[in-house]
Amino acid sequence: MGMRAFAAPTATIYKHRCKGQDKETMLEKLKRLPLLQAIGDDNWEMLAPFIRFRHLAADETLFDAGERGDALFVVIAGELDLYLPATPEHREVRVGMRRRGDTAGDFAVLNGGEHLVTARARNDVDVACFDRAGLDRLTDNLDTRILSHAYDTAAALSHRVLLIRAFLRLFGEIGDATLNELLQHTSIRHLRSGEELFCQGDEADGIYVVMAGRLPISIEHGDGSRYQFSEARAPQMVGEFSLITDSRRTATVYASRESMVAFIDRHTFDRYIMQRPQLLASVSRMIVERQRQSGRRRTGERAQMQIAVVPLHAGLPMRRFMHLLKAGMCESGSTLVLDSKRFDMLYGKSGAAQTRFNDHFNSSITAWLDDRDARYKQVVYVADPQWNAWTQRCLNRADRLLLLADASAPSAITPLETHITQMFRPRRHQPRLEYVFLHPADTRRPEGTRHWLRGRHYQAFHHVRADDTTHFARLARRLTGRGRGLVLSGGGARGYVHLGVQRALEEMSIDIDMIGGSSMGALLGGAIALGMNAAQIATLSVQFANPRALFDYTLPMASLMKSAKLTRFCHTLFGEARIEDLWTPFFCVSTNLSQGSEHLHTEGYLRDAVRASIAIPGIFTPVPQVNGELLVDGAVLNNFPADHMQSRLFGGTLIGVNVGQIEALENIYNYGDSLSGWQILGNRLNPFSPRAQVPTILETLLRVNDVKSLEELQRLRKMVDVLIEPKVTHFSLLDFRAYEQISEAGYLAATEVLGGTAIA
Repeated sequence: MGMRAFAAPTATIYKHRCKGQDKETMLEKLKRLPLLQAIGDDNWEMLAPFIRFRHLAADETLFDAGERGDALFVVIAGELDLYLPATPEHREVRVGMRRRGDTAGDFAVLNGGEHLVTARARNDVDVACFDRAGLDRLTDNLDTRILSHAYDTAAALSHRVLLIRAFLRLFGEIGDATLNELLQHTSIRHLRSGEELFCQGDEADGIYVVMAGRLPISIEHGDGSRYQFSEARAPQMVGEFSLITDSRRTATVYASRESMVAFIDRHTFDRYIMQRPQLLASVSRMIVERQRQSGRRRTGERAQMQIAVVPLHAGLPMRRFMHLLKAGMCESGSTLVLDSKRFDMLYGKSGAAQTRFNDHFNSSITAWLDDRDARYKQVVYVADPQWNAWTQRCLNRADRLLLLADASAPSAITPLETHITQMFRPRRHQPRLEYVFLHPADTRRPEGTRHWLRGRHYQAFHHVRADDTTHFARLARRLTGRGRGLVLSGGGARGYVHLGVQRALEEMSIDIDMIGGSSMGALLGGAIALGMNAAQIATLSVQFANPRALFDYTLPMASLMKSAKLTRFCHTLFGEARIEDLWTPFFCVSTNLSQGSEHLHTEGYLRDAVRASIAIPGIFTPVPQVNGELLVDGAVLNNFPADHMQSRLFGGTLIGVNVGQIEALENIYNYGDSLSGWQILGNRLNPFSPRAQVPTILETLLRVNDVKSLEELQRLRKMVDVLIEPKVTHFSLLDFRAYEQISEAGYLAATEVLGGTAIA
């Protein structure tokens, strides 16, 4: 694992003396240092032209934090103090010291980056300087202990700096004595993806400070279910509640990706934190904040996310794919893309990407990656197309695994998928796994997705057409928690509001990344997901608005309608399209009469799903399933499925369009407690008889759906970020002929609401 070769510098720059001492004297002192004693005389002759020496007086600076480092320094005499520079939030903090025989500048020169700290001479100091060319010759084929020492020193410094920054952010101004005591009694622990830190019910032996990574905090119920209470990220603490209350662990904490934590045992916590009111106050504030935020979805918050892209097939255009994906992701913040070759180049060490976890260089590589995680909003790790050390590292460091498949290839499970399954099978907690199916540029609509999904476990999948920037933008938004979900409610004819909202979205160029609906919302939402624009759907609305085109009355044994016309309409509109083959993800809900539960449609023929979701009980016939169960209108149990959208979108903006308002009935009904249909018919045929106020069967059945779900609707409305609710209660639930006026009401309401949001 040799360093990259650099051109040898000219010899004239090495004619430097250290406080009157010639170079030969300094070389002799350098040779006697324990770290370099193993180097033979022949090798010293080769190294000498690449070494220069420098003398620093007391308080003189060797290098400053933030400067790019291109040299490794070895202290020959004297002492260097290392400082974390002052910021508006905290004072300058002394991090450590370098004495005779120690190295300095390790992190910057080895990682090809900037110095983490400032090095300042405490007294007279002599140092030897090995630039990159000299470092190559110092480490290549000489003594691996030298390089190992430098990497260990760099990793230790990185950890110490991260920990000091965490303590300063957690506790504010903290005295040097207390800070040093905490550092002295703190140990570092690395966690693999899915590894548990502690479990609910464990004895509380100390607290942990998150230095890198993400640690979900979940509460486990007696039935085995888990509820994610919160999530700890750098530089937060976990486990403090149990120590303060002197109780067992109240939750389970695990690493959702490779993480690093610092452990402070109970004795140290009691001695240095519990006895200092200002420190204890900081801990208490964190507990209160965590309680306050638990269970609350923080709109607009886009957490730092690390993603691993795993190519499942050879020949995938990875360079082009990552270029387009990064372009979309950069809109949400700085993004670093690392494949094995780029990592080697930035790290400055050929073959470093293939370092195994048990290698003695691993701690330095981990520290380098932790540093990059902290600097970027997103880091995208691109795995190799084969199972190796780099691929395993990518998987361990990711919150989300993105398995990239060639959609035109056979759908058989690949060897990489098998390795991934075996890797995470023993782990109780696993990262979110999603598939991306990459289609040729001339693909009109995906086909055969059900074959890919069969037998695979995943949380989401995405269809992307090669070189289609719209598709890549959608994928990037969903991966960075900026997805836009559109939820459309049921509401009979009032659902034509959705058509007007769609027109407003198109005019404002607001792309939608997922659509969900119920009843009438399922019908119009399905058409939008199929790729139809507002003008095309408006043309179809003329047909749907004609009762003769949809209503086929029959002897009301099972329903008022035979439902053949409605079924034929769905077949004509949606054809053979399947939900899982849509470019824009779609779902709708119906109600399972047999089970008394919601039925979520996420796959299968789109026509069948929509037909079930609009099967108003008593009006249209229920839709039988192959297992004999019956499905009816989704509005029976969930007229506004914002809850399903929230769980499936995985972060972003939920736009809800709700027309399920309940208006007061203004008519006065006085027909008594019984009513004859013949009496109603006679009343209407007799022009001289006063018209009786009687609700129709259709209106009664539709209104029952709305009234029954009103309480649940209030809960669902709170889940939506942008709520559009046009006032259309003056339109009858069956007034389909008024689709143009209803659509216009939706358009005006949408332009007003969306115009005042950041997404417009």
